[in-house]
Amino acid sequence: MKLLYAVASLFTWFEIAFLFIVITPFQVVIFLLTTLFDRKRRLQYYHGAVYASIALFISPCFRVKVIGRENLDRSKPHVVVMNHQSLLDILLSFLLFYPSKMIGKKVLGKVPFVGWDLFLGGHILVDRKNRKSQFEAIRKMDKVLISGDSLLVYPEGTRTKDGKIAEFKKGVFRSASETGTAVLPVVIEGAYEALPKKGLIVEGRHILTLSVLPPIQVEKGSSTAELALECHDLMSAELERIRRARQE
Repeated sequence: MKLLYAVASLFTWFEIAFLFIVITPFQVVIFLLTTLFDRKRRLQYYHGAVYASIALFISPCFRVKVIGRENLDRSKPHVVVMNHQSLLDILLSFLLFYPSKMIGKKVLGKVPFVGWDLFLGGHILVDRKNRKSQFEAIRKMDKVLISGDSLLVYPEGTRTKDGKIAEFKKGVFRSASETGTAVLPVVIEGAYEALPKKGLIVEGRHILTLSVLPPIQVEKGSSTAELALECHDLMSAELERIRRARQE
């Protein structure tokens, strides 16, 4: 059985890597052809979302369930907040088909194909050890929201160590408060059990759930700390609800 798990996992990582290699030349072409009239790079986003959906669909290790799609309003910008369970989270975020600029670690920009796609998509990379980089990232986040585009962030800053949602960093909530942009909480469940922080072998077939909660309306100048806590509490409660429902 362990050999079967290893083979299924190897196939999954191979096909994901293969699709990343395949998608990149097309992303470059789309960038060159559309950059003048598609400033928000929506076409590039949707193109990437299709590939992410294919990658997860053909994997024998996962089945993805998305609930709460009615809470996705593409007519206005949101700060999309997701908990961080595993390496799968970025791929999972694309299954929302909700265009947004991701906030990620600068080191990702150095990863072949992955980093190139992040650059072409206009995503924001930050060096958390460099204060200048942090301030520049905040400026870019405000600019993205003011332009009418959405942000996607994992405010825990790193993957969970125990499956619970860790304390949120306040940066992106400051941007939401400064611009009066609604926060859209999205809860990931199942990815931690499927792929813990240490390990690449997926044992069995796992249901990965994305739950989109109703947006939290934000007034300009509202308390950043209170907003972060409200979002954290709502997402933690939803995470527990999903887990209880699976046990019933």
